[in-house]
Amino acid sequence: MSSKSKMIAGGTRLLERRFSRPLFMMAHHDDEISQAGVFQRLGPNIRAVWVTNSDGLYFESDMQPADYGRLRMAEGIASVAQAGIPESSTRCHGWSEVEIYRWLSRLNSGAASMEQAAGFFDCIRDDIRNDIFEIGPDAVFTLAWQGGQPEHDLVHFFTALAVREYSAKTGSAVEFFHMPAYEYTILVAHRFHPFYRGQRLRISLSEPEMETKLRMIEQYPSQKRLFSDFQKVFSIVGKLGHLTGGPRNATEWLSTEEFGPVPEGLDYTKNTHVFDRCSYINDDFEGAPVTFRGSVRPIVQWYLGKSF
Repeated sequence: MSSKSKMIAGGTRLLERRFSRPLFMMAHHDDEISQAGVFQRLGPNIRAVWVTNSDGLYFESDMQPADYGRLRMAEGIASVAQAGIPESSTRCHGWSEVEIYRWLSRLNSGAASMEQAAGFFDCIRDDIRNDIFEIGPDAVFTLAWQGGQPEHDLVHFFTALAVREYSAKTGSAVEFFHMPAYEYTILVAHRFHPFYRGQRLRISLSEPEMETKLRMIEQYPSQKRLFSDFQKVFSIVGKLGHLTGGPRNATEWLSTEEFGPVPEGLDYTKNTHVFDRCSYINDDFEGAPVTFRGSVRPIVQWYLGKSF
């Protein structure tokens, strides 16, 4: 059996177990798209949580951040409904990306100390922690610790802290998985990078699952430009696929999904890339850079020092 076949067999077997209380913890409305097949196979008991109101790209519209955020939240509810998940099984904490990025840029520039930022990030941490303790999941799926987008990494980190605390205090076993979104801008999309050392699991979507995934994408008209950028990347990769036997177009790429268990002992103080500038490429707030070393690592170090 080839390595790809083993990954698909492993992912298929895992999701056939039918977790009783699976939880999807996401940063943004549309984060579920990359794992829409996993989302569907987890079944009707799934709970979906978005941490932000997804207002970060408001400047690409003619809307104010709050209005754009409300639009994105409505799109997310419509998206997961295509997979049979009712609004009552979803939750959005509504944290503004604009404000998150403001704090991240101020940390990086030295305009704010971690002591000043902690009051803001405490609330986000507490929301995620409360979700874990309230829902009592037996499986948690969140975004990969990947260095592609800072809010993805922060949601992963705070979820990891909450899962660890919940397991320790309740004695309940929680299986913890992460799902790659993108890194190196979007050049490595929906897959772990080639040198990833953790376990990779995959599923191959059936035709009905793929049709549902495409309908979920259609619920995000505000993200047409972003989805178009991803499609361009998939098309470039597809040219290589003709030579290597990999996916040859966007549809083939989207019909395989990759995820895996969060590695034991993952060092969150360490950049996932050798060079800091390779993380969060082009990410900024009003021209002020957002980096791992100056923006995210201080948050990680602060909360690791204060975990239970």
